[in-house]
Amino acid sequence: MTPILHHYDFSPFAEKARTMLGRKGLRWGSVEVSSVMPKPDLVALTGGYRHVPVLQFGADVYCDTRCIARELDRRVPAPPLSDPAHAALETAIEAWVEGELFWGIARWASGVNAATVDPALHVDRARLRGKAPPSPERLQAVARRNLRTVRAALPAVAGLTAHGRDWLLGDAPGRADFAVFHTLWFLSAFRIDCSAELEPYPALRAWMARMAAIGHGTPVPMSAAEALAIAAQAVPDAPRPTVVDDAMPPLGTPVAVRPDGYVTDPVEGLLVGYDVDDVAIARHDARLGDTVVHLPRLGYTLSER
Repeated sequence: MTPILHHYDFSPFAEKARTMLGRKGLRWGSVEVSSVMPKPDLVALTGGYRHVPVLQFGADVYCDTRCIARELDRRVPAPPLSDPAHAALETAIEAWVEGELFWGIARWASGVNAATVDPALHVDRARLRGKAPPSPERLQAVARRNLRTVRAALPAVAGLTAHGRDWLLGDAPGRADFAVFHTLWFLSAFRIDCSAELEPYPALRAWMARMAAIGHGTPVPMSAAEALAIAAQAVPDAPRPTVVDDAMPPLGTPVAVRPDGYVTDPVEGLLVGYDVDDVAIARHDARLGDTVVHLPRLGYTLSER
């Protein structure tokens, strides 16, 4: 089954997913999504999740790049996106890079480019965080503060390449590589290029070039209507075996799942499966029929309805 990625061009997490698809050498459907709300077709597919990227396999919908990576490795095992020998270290690097470092870079690069992007983007992102729309002066002040964070963090990131090997942890790119790559990629995602901050780190820049050379596989443009029609005509995969975890509600319980730290609608439905990493939520939509939305457990709150 052909994967379908719902994304937009300057999303760093979408770049992570595109590069993972490239690592797999896959042909995939490319659905362009608005960077700001409303996103009626995307939220119809996800049941409320508004972030990108979202990966679709028929009537199964995978949200968050961590969940996407796990599903890509399950469906297309070779080459793997994660090395079990480095799994713990990959998780730690991924959590730090996509947390503290990512937000430093995002706030700095966005602030520097405050006047070059659609003003609706600033309003949308502030609303997503439950805040009032920022003034240009506020964005510039936030950018200056976060540049300090970026410059303090980059030596540690560059240290990951000090061993002189091609990839950060092993003999092939893994989760740590994809996490660091898309975070630093965002430095040059806007009109004003901020990637000069990497100039003092030649090994890091060489590693970035190797990551970029992976490419994106073979994207095939697809409309949202085509992707939703595929979901409507498909049947979700059978639920995988569920682990025993008495902290989780029983299967079949109505639940709502939302990402932590955002003011956004939850995904609501029936809990039909979970493991130590992800949960599966079954939904029925008048337009799409039966779908299953998959989300991570970490970084998300699951509540019984």
